[in-house]
Amino acid sequence: MPVLATTLDLLAEPGPLGPVWWRYGRQGRHSLTDALDNPDGDRLLEAEQTAHAQAREKEWRQAERERRRPACTRCRAKFSDERWAEHERADTWGDDGLCADCRRADADQRAREAAEHHQAAAEAAAAGAWWRRS
Repeated sequence: MPVLATTLDLLAEPGPLGPVWWRYGRQGRHSLTDALDNPDGDRLLEAEQTAHAQAREKEWRQAERERRRPACTRCRAKFSDERWAEHERADTWGDDGLCADCRRADADQRAREAAEHHQAAAEAAAAGAWWRRS
């Protein structure tokens, strides 16, 4: 919004259409139409609108990318950036589709089952050896 100023002495001499107006933010005196004119405003407004449009486009693309981000097939947690990159690089045919936490849980479960199986086999072997000694 332009802010203009003048004095009564200046208005009396050439009148309100002469170069008697000061516009704050500009140098010198201007006619009323020049003082109210905003030649840079249209260019600045267009640049601002373009910047806003680009920002909205970037936000939309990021939201769309997040919407397509794969999730763990078990817990449905979205993949981390690293896991997503790994998933994109890998041949996804054999990929288990699990997040790191679910992969660790599976590995821990398999380790427990193997330990239990080994323990049971050791106990069975020890029991069989005891029966044979009797």
